[in-house]
Amino acid sequence: MTDHQQPLTETEALAWLHSQPDGTVATTVSDLARYWGWNRSTTSRRVKAWVASGQLVRTPGPDGRSIFTARTPDLPQACDKATALASPPAKALIIPTVQPVQSAAQGEDLVNGVVQHFGSSIATLRVARAAGGAALAVLAVVVAWFGIRINAWYGGTLGRNSEASTLLSGLSVAADVLALILPTAARTLWTDRRRMAAAVAWALWIITIAVALMATVGFAALNIADTTAARAKTVTERAALTARIERLRTERSGITESRSVAAIEAELQRTQPGAAAVWRATAGCRDVTLPASGEVCAPVLALRQAQATAERRDVLDADLREAESQLQLLPAVIATDPQVDVAARLISWMSFGLITVTSNDINLARIAGMTLVPQLAGLVLMLAATIWQSRE
Repeated sequence: MTDHQQPLTETEALAWLHSQPDGTVATTVSDLARYWGWNRSTTSRRVKAWVASGQLVRTPGPDGRSIFTARTPDLPQACDKATALASPPAKALIIPTVQPVQSAAQGEDLVNGVVQHFGSSIATLRVARAAGGAALAVLAVVVAWFGIRINAWYGGTLGRNSEASTLLSGLSVAADVLALILPTAARTLWTDRRRMAAAVAWALWIITIAVALMATVGFAALNIADTTAARAKTVTERAALTARIERLRTERSGITESRSVAAIEAELQRTQPGAAAVWRATAGCRDVTLPASGEVCAPVLALRQAQATAERRDVLDADLREAESQLQLLPAVIATDPQVDVAARLISWMSFGLITVTSNDINLARIAGMTLVPQLAGLVLMLAATIWQSRE
């Protein structure tokens, strides 16, 4: 008995058992797995299925090994049983010469139907496993592609010149590619019972993951920090403009003067001659010290006050128009980082206040998640390979 370099199919493995002298071999499940190129769990499961179906007889041996005897299924017996269930006794008595032929045909149909049913189920299961493995493989490649782009971009930002940026980007890409394929390689080596090589592969994967994580952390922190800073600046500007507009509107609402400055100026020119008697003594009604002069200058002073109020009103209107136009040009941003704020409040609400987290906690958790997801592509690809290889 020799080990096979390529794994045998189930049909080949069963044929191998039949090819032994008298169809009997004394061995262990582990040895059978090595002969057929299978893993031990698959071999044990297949042997149990063959024993249950009667294709294989397993008896304990005197030295701790099992004695496996391959058997050919007794089809006529199965056909007779099927005939006994399917054929009515009355017909068997009336037409005894035709019944065996009919029973054999019915038994063959029954067996063929069962074989076709299980064959169809197995084919469907294989297709489903193949499709699932292919879908996971595609997702792993997509996630890895984005991770490679992220780390290549960040590695390029660390170089002092174009050559250094290219070298650092290439190193980051190589680390990401290794992180993608090493888990699958480690699993393959482990199933091939090359434990030391599998351990080396996992150790290399941990090293590459550490390198890739540092690059991804830098990318996430840098871009999130810049975006948050830009949003904070916008929020501050909007808050300042909003407060200024509110103050201007409050002051403007207190002004009831509706005449224009030009109209008040014209009315003032018409009123000034009435104060000619005290105009020189009061310096144009600006230095009123006597009650008599005050009565004469009162209309002039009232118009001057109205003129000042109208001028202030016009200034407030201009300032309001300018502030409102500036506010319209700013993006509609009302929070520096609404995601972390809402997440923190949501966690507190769902836990009935028992769990309290800050915006900084949510921000760090977000960076950790964005950092870890691209590095999981290798594990996803390993799962895809496992599903694909186990479709048999």
